[in-house]
Amino acid sequence: VLFLIGLGMFPSSKFEQIQENPAVLAMTSAFVGFTLVFLLNLLIAQLVVAYSQAAANMDGYARLSRTGIVVSTIESIPKSKWSKFLSGLNLDERLEFNEGDVGVAGGIQIMEPANLNPVTKDSIRRFGGSTSAALPWAEEGEQVDNKYDKLEKMLVRATKNMGSKGSSRKGAGDSSNGTSSLNGSSHSAGSE
Repeated sequence: VLFLIGLGMFPSSKFEQIQENPAVLAMTSAFVGFTLVFLLNLLIAQLVVAYSQAAANMDGYARLSRTGIVVSTIESIPKSKWSKFLSGLNLDERLEFNEGDVGVAGGIQIMEPANLNPVTKDSIRRFGGSTSAALPWAEEGEQVDNKYDKLEKMLVRATKNMGSKGSSRKGAGDSSNGTSSLNGSSHSAGSE
């Protein structure tokens, strides 16, 4: 009976029997309300899942569509113009990562500001020595990284100490009569 009421298939002529008993009417109304809320939430959940799946695939479908447009456009370009375009890209030249650091060929170099994507740790490991394929690779280890980290921390502490000591020594050599008494010697400001 409750299933038929929830689906709206219960005959209206039998509602009079339910209305006679207030407890049954309250329970039936609560059930219908619960069923209505549950089914609406179920519908919303299905719509959300369907939309999220469509949104996940949307980028792929857009790329496929654009790729189809590019391929059909390339087919219509004369071969001489296409060859001239490819030679103008200079894809056979090696790209320069930093000054003197020549990388691989086959790319297009785009310069960007250094602060656009800040990187605190360099992901390219560099080793000194020959680049011969016959020589073994250098051993990778945390010892090299730790040495550099320790050195960096030591330099930071040293610069902080220099800054604080420099401000405290600033007035140590000054005197009111123009003489200085650093290293135990006394020199006059005007004497040679």
